[in-house]
Amino acid sequence: MKLQCNVIITNRLMTTAPITGQRRAQKSCLAFCRTSKTEDNVYMLIQSQTNKMGTKYKINNNIEKVFVNFLKEGKATIRIVEPPLDINIKGDPLQVHLFMDVLKLYLTKKITSEKFTLIPSNKKNLLVPTKTKITIKKSCEYPVLKGFPRTTEELNLIGLQRKSFDRQILKLQSLRILDLSENQLSSLPKELGDLPNLRELNLSKNQLGKFPITKWSWLKGTKIMTNLCLLNLSGNQLTVIPDSIGKLGSLVTLHLDNNCIRALPQAVGKLHCLRILNLSKNQLSILPGNMKNLSLSKLDISYNCFTCHNRDLLHNSLGVQSLVDLAGQVIIKYGISYDASLIPYTLVPYLDKAYYCLCGQACFSSYLRKFVSLNLSDVATNITFSNDTGNNVYFDAYICSEKCFKKYNRFIV
Repeated sequence: MKLQCNVIITNRLMTTAPITGQRRAQKSCLAFCRTSKTEDNVYMLIQSQTNKMGTKYKINNNIEKVFVNFLKEGKATIRIVEPPLDINIKGDPLQVHLFMDVLKLYLTKKITSEKFTLIPSNKKNLLVPTKTKITIKKSCEYPVLKGFPRTTEELNLIGLQRKSFDRQILKLQSLRILDLSENQLSSLPKELGDLPNLRELNLSKNQLGKFPITKWSWLKGTKIMTNLCLLNLSGNQLTVIPDSIGKLGSLVTLHLDNNCIRALPQAVGKLHCLRILNLSKNQLSILPGNMKNLSLSKLDISYNCFTCHNRDLLHNSLGVQSLVDLAGQVIIKYGISYDASLIPYTLVPYLDKAYYCLCGQACFSSYLRKFVSLNLSDVATNITFSNDTGNNVYFDAYICSEKCFKKYNRFIV
């Protein structure tokens, strides 16, 4: 059996020596094998780009301990007696798990040495270059039966006109970049939000606007909320954006251009890591007031329909807040996760649809609302806008308390 993974080999006798630099993992190939048909000993052969001929370590009566506490994360350590080395492994969780199972079966004498292959005369054949980037632009190239390599980190399935999401993508635990642009996807599976390493997701020029936003549960996945840095939803016939987009705490780049969006959710103002926001070619007439708290480097609002709005007071229910409102503010302020398994189901949309004051505080039933004109230079460094728009546009502003009313009085009056 072979295992493609990252390996760090540590000499235990050198652990007390000064560390001059952090050890780097090497992409390696591990394999269990024998040296001859008559020999009962089994060896673990480790090859890398710097050691293509490889080094073999005896397994029989030479394994002190195997550490598998983090096997679910694809991590394991094999402690060898002679030489005194710790072999630290990190790879695809399923592949590492299978590799360690084979080792366990041999150490417990449930399989014999005859089950292992001989070391080939040309050991270079064992070290296969790891394929981490896959690009498919023609339907005839699609690996329907073979599937994608488990080591895939970047997957580009561009212009294939696919109407359904390929669920074998969900098995790619190392996937960092996923480009599904120029297809005909109208929905995505909930499990997409659980891919542990996904950083960039390009869904441009699909048909996600055909389904209601209730089908966007993938945005609520714990991993995608923590890790996603780039999301491209341009050209999807979208008219609304789900409130759950505000939970993407690491999002840096967001493309919503070439859609039919009339209003952005208040939750957009919660994307504190956001630096690039493209809203061009939509039907926006106003922006969420709490976007004032963003620090964007690039903002594109060109080809929208920003117009002068009624500057009268739209709503005023400022008063003593209920305990439910106060509890909701605390949950949102401290980023406490919630779902229907933790709180009553009716409270989930209640929290998701919170309004946000210009100060960033959530508000529910007690607030003041008014359209106010603000300068975009307070929000972004570089701004792209149409000639008829200018730097000043209207924001849908909410005020959560008398204190904030006094603080932002110059905008409201």
